[in-house]
Amino acid sequence: MNLRLYVFCGQLFWLVAVLNGKSFQGIPGYGRNLIIKALPAIEDYQSNVYEVFMEPYLYDLGRPAYPLSSSRSEKQIDLAIAPRSAAGLQAIVHLEADDESGVEGTLLFTQIVPNGPVTVEGNITGLSAGLHGVHVHQAGVIKENCKEIGPHFIAYYGRHGGPRDHVRHVGDLGNIKADEATVTVKLVDHLISLAGPRSIVGRSLAISKGEDDYGRASTEDSALTGTSGPAVACGIIGYVN
Repeated sequence: MNLRLYVFCGQLFWLVAVLNGKSFQGIPGYGRNLIIKALPAIEDYQSNVYEVFMEPYLYDLGRPAYPLSSSRSEKQIDLAIAPRSAAGLQAIVHLEADDESGVEGTLLFTQIVPNGPVTVEGNITGLSAGLHGVHVHQAGVIKENCKEIGPHFIAYYGRHGGPRDHVRHVGDLGNIKADEATVTVKLVDHLISLAGPRSIVGRSLAISKGEDDYGRASTEDSALTGTSGPAVACGIIGYVN
């Protein structure tokens, strides 16, 4: 009789935890649902693509989550506009110069809704005037500056493209324009994610020397990289503590 009572109580506690979506036995977000998302087919190119993943645990970002103690970090992120009270996931990348290019900066990634758009905000200094490609690369290891970060993050089959193209690499984030000493970056992308199969966390982000042509030129390099040239700065993307 006691065994049946223990089993019943255990099942009851499990049901309450699932319905409330709260922590249970030290597991944050216990009871989260699986999410299925369909990406529509592209005629004569690929069939429907389906993603199945668990909804990420949404950490409370109401308190300051990323210590910015050094003078360099304080220059790179505007604390006045940094989000402080929204729930969601956040990641950050500190860009370091390649081959003494002098380009550096910090970008903050915020995803409020699971599997929703990701906002990219921050500042970059040292860029020459003009357009520069922004790409997430496959590898999250930086060796010899930005020489071995691998190809663009593809995730699915596809050629290089622009952020608004239906066919593109997941890591193709378009261009930023430099016309002053400090470039203020604010991008919103609906394909990258901070969790799930399209997560960019643990990968590297690079700023290219030249303009990304979005694969419009009829060359092999354009179809792979947008003919944007080598990286002038790069860094590894990591979750904000």
